[in-house]
This record gives sequence, C-alpha cells and structure tokens, in this order.
Amino acid sequence: MKNLRQTLFAALGISLTLVACSTPGFRNLAPNTGLQAFQARRNVIPAPELMVIPSPNQNPRPEGVKPDTIVLHHTATAGTAERVARFFSRPDAKVSAHYIVDRTGYIVRSVPDNMNSWHAGRSAFKGRPNVNDFSIGIEICNLGDSIEAYPDAQYDALIKLVAWLVQTHQISLDNITRHRDIAVPAGRKIDTSNNFSVARLMDGVQAVLAGTYVTPPNMQPPAPPLDNPEWRTVRVQPGQQTFEDLADIYLDNPQRAVEIAALNPELREASQIPLGQLIRLPNTLDYWDTHVH
Repeated sequence: MKNLRQTLFAALGISLTLVACSTPGFRNLAPNTGLQAFQARRNVIPAPELMVIPSPNQNPRPEGVKPDTIVLHHTATAGTAERVARFFSRPDAKVSAHYIVDRTGYIVRSVPDNMNSWHAGRSAFKGRPNVNDFSIGIEICNLGDSIEAYPDAQYDALIKLVAWLVQTHQISLDNITRHRDIAVPAGRKIDTSNNFSVARLMDGVQAVLAGTYVTPPNMQPPAPPLDNPEWRTVRVQPGQQTFEDLADIYLDNPQRAVEIAALNPELREASQIPLGQLIRLPNTLDYWDTHVH
C-alpha cells in the first residue's frame, strides 16, 4: 500500500510539471515582475560595505510607515562622499540623506533606513505628499552640471546599493525616482543631472535581482579634478532671481545661499538678480565652513 501511494504521488508530480511546462501562463512568467520577485527572494543580495557618519538631521517616520520609495539626488559639489556626510553631520545644514555614493564607489550612510532623512523638501510622488516620510534618499557625488561624468565604479556601487534596498524593503522598481520628478512645484529641482543614465541603473538593478549582474571589468577611474575647483558660473534664468532660489535649484539646499552670496558680493544688496546675470556657484563646501558659524 505504501509503495502504491508513493507511485501515485510521483505520477501526480510528473503531471503537474508537464502542465506547468505546457501552460502559456507559466512560460510567460519570464518577463514579468512575478519572476523577478521570486528571484529576488531566492538570490540573497549582500549588504554593501558602509562608512557610517551619523547626521542629526532626521526624525521618526510616521507610525506604521515603512520606506517604499527610493529618491536619487546629486550632491552638486566636487567633494567626496565623506566630505558631504560631514556637512550633513552639522545641525545648521538642515539637510541629510540616507546614503552618499562616492565617485570611487565607497558608500557613506548618514541616516538609518527606519528614520526620515531630510532630502526631498517640498515634494509629492504618485499623489502622496511629504516624500521624506516614505522614502530613502541617495546622494550621488557629482557636480550636477551635466558635464561631469558618473564613473563606472560609482554606477556599480549605486546599482548594488539600490538592488539591496529593493530586496530588503520589498520596494517596487516603479518606485525608484529622481528628485527632479518629485519636487513641488515642478521644475524646482534639476537632480539627477541630464547625463545620469537611469536606464543603466535600472538594467543593473534588475540584473542583480536576477543573479546575472557582472561587475564591469577595467572600470574607468573618476575624471581628474576640475581646472577651477572652487566655483563655476551659470546665467540666471526666470525663477532664479534670489540667492535662495539659486541655492535650492543648483545646490539642492536653500541654506547654501550664504555661499553664493559670499562668491557674488557685488550682488548682495540686489533685491532681485537680473535675468542673464552671470553668477558664481561653489563647487566645494569650503565657503559653508568659512561663512556659516
């Protein structure tokens, strides 16, 4: 009797396998997110190595709210991830992010995932306001001028970090977005810059989740430092006629208006900066250290 039961169960298993293989629905799972979710559970992604530099600029998430969105930023400075994290560690900066990804590929964590970091500002995503409450903010070290390239090592580290966060928090790939796409009003932010490849990031994340990602061989090193590392220039456009506006748009932080004022002393008394005016913007955080106490 026991042998008969074993034979029946074996036959049933073969029958189910044949049904699975011959049913169109099973064959079509490959391109669907259902298979990606299964692979994400099966392929455990290791946590990235992190340098931790805590920021006081954080607060608890609303009760019962867990992160389900990832927001990408650029740092708008030539500084390293560690330098940006040191800036975030100052209470007077009034800004932070959960992670900062350096040009060379190392990652700094400033705020734990279960807390709000102060990265999104006035924002809404898929009809939900206050994006800080339900998101993880990632700063990518880059001037944000759409000229400085994002190095291979940085993409590689970012891809692995985002994939790990997606798996850890069960975040939908549709909920990976940019600061420029959530800022209120629309057009208030420009990060990530135009030369950042969202497609490269997303392709890499999906490959990591599927267990097929290969770290690029012979990764190109970061570009050499700028000829003039202290500042760059932009022309004032409509909606950018105060130092606060310029700092909010180009430096991703209106608190840094004091740095722009320090670099453009001839315009300090102007109530509005003339359209087309050439303005110097800081490429480093040195002016913050000098002019903010």
